Amino acid sequence: MDVIQNDHFVLVQRKSQMSLHQLPKREGKQWTIKIGRDLVDLSTALGKPHGTFKLSRNEQNKSKGFVLVPSDDVVEMKEKLKDLNSGENNKEIWDDGKSQQLKKEDIEELRVKGLTGSEIVSQLVENSKTFQIKTEFSQEKYLNKKEEKYSEWVDIFKPNIRQLAKYFHSQDPMQILNLRPDTLGMILSLANIKSNGKFGVFDGGCQGLVTAAILDRIQGLGTVWNLILKGSPQKRLIQAMNFSPEQLKPLKNANLRKLKDTLTKKENGDEDEVPAAKMIKLDEDASSPLEFGSLDGLVVVCRRPNAIAKELVKLLAPSGNFVIFCPYSEPLSETYIDFRECNLAVNLKLTETWFRAHQVLPLRTHPEVNMSGSGGYILSGIKVAY
Repeated sequence: MDVIQNDHFVLVQRKSQMSLHQLPKREGKQWTIKIGRDLVDLSTALGKPHGTFKLSRNEQNKSKGFVLVPSDDVVEMKEKLKDLNSGENNKEIWDDGKSQQLKKEDIEELRVKGLTGSEIVSQLVENSKTFQIKTEFSQEKYLNKKEEKYSEWVDIFKPNIRQLAKYFHSQDPMQILNLRPDTLGMILSLANIKSNGKFGVFDGGCQGLVTAAILDRIQGLGTVWNLILKGSPQKRLIQAMNFSPEQLKPLKNANLRKLKDTLTKKENGDEDEVPAAKMIKLDEDASSPLEFGSLDGLVVVCRRPNAIAKELVKLLAPSGNFVIFCPYSEPLSETYIDFRECNLAVNLKLTETWFRAHQVLPLRTHPEVNMSGSGGYILSGIKVAY
């Protein structure tokens, strides 16, 4: 059975609030996290299956917050209050801040007494002067807003690529170079990532997201070369995926310091005089050194891909797919022109992915008001011998 274990990462979600946490390495250690305004001992979920948990007051020490109890009987507030009256419109409602009779101090007192989130929201509804004259839609929005703060139900997920990409993009898009989940899916498809292949990845600022996605796709069958210029490889999201040793076996790290002068050199037309570059192996158990023309697929993700992409594509075998991602269009436009002029590839395309989420509710289906302006730009093609 797939259960929550020590030293593993989990995604904790309450309504729209999501956070990534790592469990303690040592057994028996208390691990307190903050979910909204509540302190929760995450270590109480160890040994239990991923799923829905109920926040229960710590009876031994109420000042230390809540413990997690597995539960399948989730009851939403709108189900409890569905029999209340509602108004036809909101024209008689004034936002003067006087409709709620409970003050902040009263609500804190209710929390100290140990009332559940549902009970607190019920108290807020009962003490609201305007709730029963709101329209049914407005009542539902009000309840959803209060449940964000006071709901006693949380979901604990085992991280996967889609959820991690969505989480990091919602927190700070530029920490993964504005790479949206739908764009990541296009990259894997255009690069023809599949089992038993040999792929190269240059991750220039995505926290290891692209590398983790490729490892997840090939499931231990094949080879993934993680190409780096200096320092240590980005592996934050690789660790967050909780990969087994078997799934991590294809990952090989190759340092490109020997290529630094070549990669930064401007094109001068004397490509035959460029000295052959050798890769430095970082892994003791790595296979034979990476050679030119040996990769089945190549993915480059960085802010300024032009110089490095032209050199790394030499590692790609003829008929191999390559994908270059950049959050800006101008650097990729230069790369597109250079590749066309030297007849390096066929099916060369520069595209922008556009995605807009929709709210789907009865009588209220429409595009969401807030959306990302761009998910970055992709240059893709198939290498040909020249």
